[in-house]
Amino acid sequence: MKHTRKSIRALAVVLAAALLLGGFAATASAALPSNMTQAQKDFIATVGAMAAADMKKSDILASLTLAQAILESGWGTSTLATQANALFGIKADSRWSGRVFSKQTQECYDGVNFVTETALFRAYDSWQDSVNDHSAFLIAGSRYAAVIGEKDYKKACNAIHKAGYATDPGYASKLISLIERYELTAFDTLADNPDEPGNPGTPGNPDNPSGPSGEAIRALLTRLLAAIWQAVMKCPPIQLLFNLT
Repeated sequence: MKHTRKSIRALAVVLAAALLLGGFAATASAALPSNMTQAQKDFIATVGAMAAADMKKSDILASLTLAQAILESGWGTSTLATQANALFGIKADSRWSGRVFSKQTQECYDGVNFVTETALFRAYDSWQDSVNDHSAFLIAGSRYAAVIGEKDYKKACNAIHKAGYATDPGYASKLISLIERYELTAFDTLADNPDEPGNPGTPGNPDNPSGPSGEAIRALLTRLLAAIWQAVMKCPPIQLLFNLT
């Protein structure tokens, strides 16, 4: 009889674990858009880490920086991103003394019609350099003053468009859509609370290849696991099995 009770309790543990893992898998799957590719997830983790670290220095929302990188570089797959390490499509005017990359681009000057033209863009040695220069570019331009320090991502997106960063009339709405779809504001919180449990103290640390997003996600999932386990253990049938002696 004692062995039977032990077997029943062992079965209860297995059942609880199955329920726990099942709930965990369902929750984790629901946390990200189902149509995201691994490359897109990697891009968000990599550039998001850079943006979060940069936000602490520049006071430019990490979510805005990341959304611009996604939109301007096509998730890091554009010609500028792959051949010039340029994530933000910043043109090389007389103020730029670094490397340049020439390519065709589309502009919309009248708010309706797009025209194709050839332009010179700033080129970099790495994506990190591109992120750094993006912030330096915004800070140096007085027209972008409303972007610096803005904590509302919608206002920041509208401010950068109004200041003339891009000629696309739908630029702000596209940025906002990306931020909301992929919950990029998580990187704003990461930058504001570097010492919060689950957030590393130094985002983008080369000794932490997973980046802060990985740490934050692990902390979140740990809390989810604990919550699911508590819910399972409150289930009357499970309690009954564990109370058998």
